[in-house]
Amino acid sequence: MTKTIHAVWKNGQIVPTQPVDWPEGTALAVAPIEESLVTDPEGDLLGDDPASIARWLAWFDSLEPLSFTPEEEAAWEAARRERRDWEKSRFDEIEEEGKGDITDIDRLRGEGASRTRT
Repeated sequence: MTKTIHAVWKNGQIVPTQPVDWPEGTALAVAPIEESLVTDPEGDLLGDDPASIARWLAWFDSLEPLSFTPEEEAAWEAARRERRDWEKSRFDEIEEEGKGDITDIDRLRGEGASRTRT
């Protein structure tokens, strides 16, 4: 049921900027976002209207490129290879269950070696 939404703080209450369908009593984690992402506190945050898209593109274009040292890049590539190999080694098991999405891979990873094929 994980769905991230955006909201504004208004008159002492958290006001979502889009509809939500959570059951009453749903626990939430709330944290303020970077002020530069909010140009109109009364409007939609990161919405799909032309003004929000233009705002997001301007913010994205302002980002500095990510730079790795050779050691950091090697570690990153090794971690990617490890994750890819791990996913490939469990593909048949996930396919047999008929689910085949990444949440099943994460679930199986938590079960570790105790999981057996049927």
